[in-house]
Amino acid sequence: MRPKWEEEASWIWYPEWKTEDESEAGRFVYFRKVFEVKQGSYTCPLRISADSRYRLFVNGVSVSRGPCKGDRFTWYYEEVEIGEYLTEGTNVIAVQVLRLPYEGGGNASVWRTRLPGLYVHAAILDEQNKVIINSHTDASWQCMKDESISLSQGVYTQFLGITETVNGSIRPFGWTGAAYRSEQWEEAAVYQFDIVHGGLKPWELRERPIPHLYEAERRFTGVSRLAAEAGELDWQGLITNDQPLLIEPGKSISIDFDAGELTTGYLELVMSGGQGSNIRLICAECYEKPPIIVPWIRDKGIRTDSVNGDLYGDVDIYRPAGSIQPFECYEPFWFRTFRYVRLEMETGDEGMVLHRFAYRETGYPLNVAAAYTSSDPQETDLWDISVRTLKRCMHETYEDCPYYEQLQYVMDTRSQIQFTYLVSGDDRMARRTLYDFYSSLLPEGLTQSRYPSVESQVIPGFSLYWILMLHDHMMFAGDRALIERYLPGVEAVLGYFHRTIDERGLVGTMNPRYWSFVDWAEEWREDYGVPGAAKQGALTVYCLMYTYALQKAAELAAYAGKSGIAEEYRTRAVQMQTAVKEHCSSLTYPGCLTDGPGVEAYSQHTQIWAVLSGTMSGERAQQAMKLSIENPDFVPCSFAMAIYLFRALAVVGLYDKVHDLLAPWRQMASDGLTTWMEDTVSKRSDAHAWGSVPIYEYATETLGVQIVAPGCEEIRIRPRIGRLKRAEGCVMTSKGIVSVEWKLIDSSFCFIASWPKQISCTIILPDGQTVRGENSGYYSTIISRQNLYGHN
Repeated sequence: MRPKWEEEASWIWYPEWKTEDESEAGRFVYFRKVFEVKQGSYTCPLRISADSRYRLFVNGVSVSRGPCKGDRFTWYYEEVEIGEYLTEGTNVIAVQVLRLPYEGGGNASVWRTRLPGLYVHAAILDEQNKVIINSHTDASWQCMKDESISLSQGVYTQFLGITETVNGSIRPFGWTGAAYRSEQWEEAAVYQFDIVHGGLKPWELRERPIPHLYEAERRFTGVSRLAAEAGELDWQGLITNDQPLLIEPGKSISIDFDAGELTTGYLELVMSGGQGSNIRLICAECYEKPPIIVPWIRDKGIRTDSVNGDLYGDVDIYRPAGSIQPFECYEPFWFRTFRYVRLEMETGDEGMVLHRFAYRETGYPLNVAAAYTSSDPQETDLWDISVRTLKRCMHETYEDCPYYEQLQYVMDTRSQIQFTYLVSGDDRMARRTLYDFYSSLLPEGLTQSRYPSVESQVIPGFSLYWILMLHDHMMFAGDRALIERYLPGVEAVLGYFHRTIDERGLVGTMNPRYWSFVDWAEEWREDYGVPGAAKQGALTVYCLMYTYALQKAAELAAYAGKSGIAEEYRTRAVQMQTAVKEHCSSLTYPGCLTDGPGVEAYSQHTQIWAVLSGTMSGERAQQAMKLSIENPDFVPCSFAMAIYLFRALAVVGLYDKVHDLLAPWRQMASDGLTTWMEDTVSKRSDAHAWGSVPIYEYATETLGVQIVAPGCEEIRIRPRIGRLKRAEGCVMTSKGIVSVEWKLIDSSFCFIASWPKQISCTIILPDGQTVRGENSGYYSTIISRQNLYGHN
């Protein structure tokens, strides 16, 4: 049943809207509602949504952005309290709405329906909670099409469509304030829908499931490069304390500003004068050599090298109104991703004064409660970069990369969720992600590989990661009701793979319309991450991933009380293991598995999933993993698959290899990256959170905190010494924080741990001793150092 308040307001839009009004990448429409308020104390819980995006102002103050990304059948609204922004006398609620084109163009991760629209429910209440004013959207709202901003799809940010060209001379300055005169604006048109007989509106409203994104004032740390004429001016004063800076007429200036780290934020440029001037803003992740293929294949080295490198990216253009407007503030509608921002200016006959150039950082409000340090200071850097990368790839959804796509992919997101649990204990984004991909299910049973997305894409193996994601949440939070809700989706995915099984008992050839991506390995570059064995049929790695997903699905079903289904999944897994051993065993490297039946091609990936699924175990598994990381015949993993490589090494007792395998991360830090790059094949993105694997390694292996029972009812702490002399930190769980500290002092190993008392804890010490901490919440010991070796 719809809530009563939803029917009290109408969806409205600009009258006589035409398809061509939506333009290549979108079009802005402004809305206003003016009303009078008497002196007093008021509250006003305002609910708002729009198709496609909005920015809400109350009396000129920016209050909210949205709506949170949804899809056709889940359209989110935000609720914000605006009572504090109301004043005695004339007030105005103003909304800037970006309508994205219904067919193609614009931001690929933002859904849009066949109709544009704005919805606002705003009831102003007095101290007795009585409604005194209704400011709901109806025909009394005024609207105007914006003619000053044109959007284009961009070349580098082609998935986003956020590149702006703005003509300041025709901007409706002051339109968000009560003093603005809007007599020439149009009366809004009201939509009418027949919903009596079960028909659905284009927008099925649901409350936003995650917190609002934060916005925090930030300043650039310095200037990284400037042209000769620009060097005569005090740019540092401008960016440090808003010291006004005069740019004389007829000047051409280029200057690069450094944010100190890769970030996401809303740029803010305040100026006066400058009529006839042209301002260009280029946001870039780093300095680099000219792209090999724009934007996909890049040539990047030292990311801070402003001498031998340059900045590449799409250009936002602003043409000031000049003296006819006392001050102008330009801020792009959508946030930008950057480490460096180039400001290019060509002044005309009128000089221009810059008053401020800064930005407001934005992202998901991730509360990082975990911490880590060790005797190796480089590990602290790797931890910090990992956390920063995770934060930069979290906005309204998890994102593959904030600069280029801002799309939520299953493989990326599964790792990001695991990292989020460890650093914050926050599962709100995880819950919405599970729902997103459940909503993406296709009739034949697979999830889409990225979602929400207006362009459907299928990578069959990615659907299996969604099952693993659900299992992760079971272990972290429990929640049987959630597991029961999504079990039909689990069955749908597994059913698809089951139906592909061929006469050999293997997962057969995938639908050629789908992308059988596995990893961004250099050897698979020409086939875009698809193993070469796929050309001859079945992929062993898909058989093994399916086996592992069956095993985890069995645990999900058992947890939900579906014992019969659990047994069926376990039986299927055993059958697949038998078929793989029979048809995919190597002749060249006995004990290893080939990438496909009868195909003497090899990869780390196949051995990894054989170990994780238990298809290989014991000494055979150890030898296979050892060979796969030492023999060049085996295609190595990229950053995306590293977390699974490290898990397999831990299973077979070769975790000591991980230190050396983390060398690429140390190299990235040396190259000046402040977030982890996507891969070494394309070198496109410098912010991909699947590379934040040091979080997982330091939290679950070095400190040794691992969940071993659903709902975090039981944990195990098994620290690894490796090459360290000391490690300490804290790890989040759904029941609270777990702290671990250990160090080698002279002839002793000192260990201290604490955990929430409602968690049962088993501690496995480096000397092989097992201690049941039960629910005591604390344990400490000192062990003779001579007993440690051979047990870690």
